[in-house]
Amino acid sequence: MIGIIGAVIEEAEAIKKEINDINENTINGISFFTGKFNDKDAVFVQSGIGKVNAAITATLLIEKFKVSEVIFSGVAGALDERLKVGDVVIGRDIVQHDVDATAFGYKMGQIPQMKEWAFESDKNLLEKVQNISHKVILGRILTGDQFISKKDVKIKLGKDFSALCVDMESGAVAQVCTRLGVKFLIIRSISDSITD
Repeated sequence: MIGIIGAVIEEAEAIKKEINDINENTINGISFFTGKFNDKDAVFVQSGIGKVNAAITATLLIEKFKVSEVIFSGVAGALDERLKVGDVVIGRDIVQHDVDATAFGYKMGQIPQMKEWAFESDKNLLEKVQNISHKVILGRILTGDQFISKKDVKIKLGKDFSALCVDMESGAVAQVCTRLGVKFLIIRSISDSITD
């Protein structure tokens, strides 16, 4: 079974419309929708905003529904001036930019006692998305529990981490999937560009 996560209600409603034979299951106040998505068994859930909401939702999705892969779909802010509103970024890897344990010798963004600095998306899933007709851009996605709106901050983050865009959930989903041994893929549509 495939697990699909969206962060906000607008994203959730668009994805729910694509699911056939839909059934709702509520766990700890979170609604999970099972059904068929492109003729495959799928479960969809809206995580809410931020890393903790995303981590809780991803954990329940994996543990309760035994999904084999998790796809996260949502919006992100551009960190690279080549990106325009509506462009689709696929996360080759994901880094949590707001984690700072550098005082203990860790790289900026690395979670203490974890070998990963960047959480890598599943290579087979990455190959599949490169074969779709819509143009996609592969690269690094950043996550942090802040809404990044200032142009100078965006440019600095993009350069410091060699990243394309930033959001508030992907890193948590990537970390949960990595810890629980589940394949994942992050898909982000650019909602605001640096040049706007």
